[in-house]
Amino acid sequence: MSEIDWLKTKQTCDGILHLELNRMPVNAFNAQALNELGDLFTLWEENEQIKAVVMSSALKVFSAGLNLKEAQHYDIFEQTAIVNGFHACFLRIFSFCKPLVVAVEGAAIAGGLFPILCSDYRVSGPAASFGLAEVKVGVGLPIGLVEIVRSMMSADTMRLMMQTGIPIKADRALQMQIIDECVSAGQATERAFEVAKNLAALPSTAYATVKHQIRAP
Repeated sequence: MSEIDWLKTKQTCDGILHLELNRMPVNAFNAQALNELGDLFTLWEENEQIKAVVMSSALKVFSAGLNLKEAQHYDIFEQTAIVNGFHACFLRIFSFCKPLVVAVEGAAIAGGLFPILCSDYRVSGPAASFGLAEVKVGVGLPIGLVEIVRSMMSADTMRLMMQTGIPIKADRALQMQIIDECVSAGQATERAFEVAKNLAALPSTAYATVKHQIRAP
């Protein structure tokens, strides 16, 4: 189990680790939370007993991204810390060599979309929504995160999502290949475990090699 209160973890007997985000009220990130999340993936990569990770949310929202209430009061040092935190956390998750499957039942907006973009397989419920809303609040994305978006979306999808900031629903996200499956309400986590078990059964060294070949550039 994780010792960090908002990151609930439970490992199954077949090596699948369930990570549940539970940072009230909307799983918003600050620099400390990003560092905590990224550090766990570093530890899990070195743990041979962990074969794959399933990530979900214990809250109605998957994640709202940056904690805007805190961010509006940041000084220059805190601004630097949050940008560095986003880079370190999500580039760490993006390069995680083991299978990462996400189950999404609620909104994943702005920075909250990046756990999904960093994952290997995305299962959504019908009520989920997805967006990159930074332009609406008057900011851009750190360059490392832009490159994650570029590698995980088509050019037209990236253009529409980043330049309008308008969230899209699960059915449209499936068409745009932001998610891989849309299942019945409440069934996303169960399906994510099925996918994770299948991916974990693949030869681990080959899986890590192929994943690196796809993502390294």
